[in-house]
Amino acid sequence: MRRQIEIIKRKSNKKEENFLDGTIDIKDKICPSYINIQNPKYIEIDNLYYSGLIVVNYYREQTDLLLKTLIDTNINMNISVFYEKQDPYKTIKDLTYHIGNVGVELKEGNENRQDIDIAAFTYQDAKYIRKEIQINNEDIYFLYIYIDIYSENIKELEFFINKIEGVTQSKGMQTIRANFRQEEVFKACLPLMENPELIKNSARRNILTSGLLSTYSFISSTIFDQEGIFIGTNIYNNSLVFIDRYDTKKYKNANMCIFGTSGAGKSFYTKLLILRYKLLGISQYVIDPDREYDNLCKELKGTQIKIGPNSNTYINVWL
Repeated sequence: MRRQIEIIKRKSNKKEENFLDGTIDIKDKICPSYINIQNPKYIEIDNLYYSGLIVVNYYREQTDLLLKTLIDTNINMNISVFYEKQDPYKTIKDLTYHIGNVGVELKEGNENRQDIDIAAFTYQDAKYIRKEIQINNEDIYFLYIYIDIYSENIKELEFFINKIEGVTQSKGMQTIRANFRQEEVFKACLPLMENPELIKNSARRNILTSGLLSTYSFISSTIFDQEGIFIGTNIYNNSLVFIDRYDTKKYKNANMCIFGTSGAGKSFYTKLLILRYKLLGISQYVIDPDREYDNLCKELKGTQIKIGPNSNTYINVWL
């Protein structure tokens, strides 16, 4: 009778588990608990505030890496970059037609027109693009860059936005805040490869292959060895530094110098390195005239060798 009751309980538990598995989807596990899009300046998702920037202009003849300075700021943000390659033959045809029309307007137009400078600039710009495509075999792309910044409070978010705007302006990039379009920028910065149509026209900018190289996003000024140990933080961007000093393929030797004022923590840091290398199974030898590492050697079950006039330990110089 007891066995029958146990079997019935097991069957009921399995039915309950199957029922729960059927009601909970993977989307329910990854979706946020709430989303607030009432404010046009930001989105609130699970106590985090998101605000987006759209890059609307930048130098076509860019040589510096555009995104490197942004990444080095170490501000919480997501950057999304989209490329759309254009047909070079169609582009040349359209540019030739545009150059002809603008050229006629510049010759016959009144020099007192307010837009004469803009027309002359677009005329020279179109000629430059056509020359690069025809002579230097450059390709032309449509480029879209979106930046979504997030923080736990609104004041800090506003501070981050102002800082990013200053950085982008220093690199020759013009940005606009995505007010009333925060949801679209947030979606564009998700790993869904979705470029919403509502913001594409604002972000679209043509760029040649040589300028496109400046948008290379896989940039890191950090020092990270896969088998390394934690050394400290980078003072420039607060990134973590992991170094494997015994990687002979990357470093010529494992030499290392530690400098600091009295009480800065040189000895503590050295003992910390010993502990971390011990965890990796690396044998270490410490020359300790002041017997500062005696307790550490005992705790790690190491071998202590005393060398001196009254010591029973001797070095075999013949080996």
